[in-house]
Amino acid sequence: MVDLIENERYLSLKKDLSKCVNTSSKTFYSKELILNLNNRLKQIVFINYGRATIIKLDEDGNKVVLRELKENDIFSNLFYTGSEDEIYVVSNSNITEVTFINYYSILKNCSLNCPFHNQLVLALFDLLINDNKELNEKIELLSKRTVRAKILFFLKMRINNDNIFRVTTSYKAIADYLSIDRSNFMRELAKMEDEKIIKKEGRKITLLK
Repeated sequence: MVDLIENERYLSLKKDLSKCVNTSSKTFYSKELILNLNNRLKQIVFINYGRATIIKLDEDGNKVVLRELKENDIFSNLFYTGSEDEIYVVSNSNITEVTFINYYSILKNCSLNCPFHNQLVLALFDLLINDNKELNEKIELLSKRTVRAKILFFLKMRINNDNIFRVTTSYKAIADYLSIDRSNFMRELAKMEDEKIIKKEGRKITLLK
């Protein structure tokens, strides 16, 4: 999810990049394939309108939703070549319009000699790197086999220097993110507390081991 400032940043990037980089827009319909992230042709994609879903398909045919995309979200296949699992993006609304930007065209010098071209490219890659970290974390999370392994991975990614994680949303939202039933999630937290692995104090969880 992006906040208001990030939304403005996305809109500015799309507007300014179109002045000095070749872009193309295309409309997709419900369940239509937008991009295979394993594709060797490197693309950066903005969602202009509608919604899309990033899906992982493993070698056994199991499908997992990695991320839901909405208007002004960005994704790319820059980081996924060589993945053993197939990762692809499909339209998740009746009509989804996207803008494609060829990665290599961004690296070329702007023909208009735009003074802000380099700054735009750096800002774009900053957004992509942050987005990639989030997606990689979700992929790693979903590879965990047990409820406890998922919880521990989630906590270790978010604890501060004092091994403390503060719940800023709700336990249900965390359970949903972990793809765990809320009752199973709360039950496992209680077991972990009994075993002195964590300590719960209101909306604060301390990792003890």
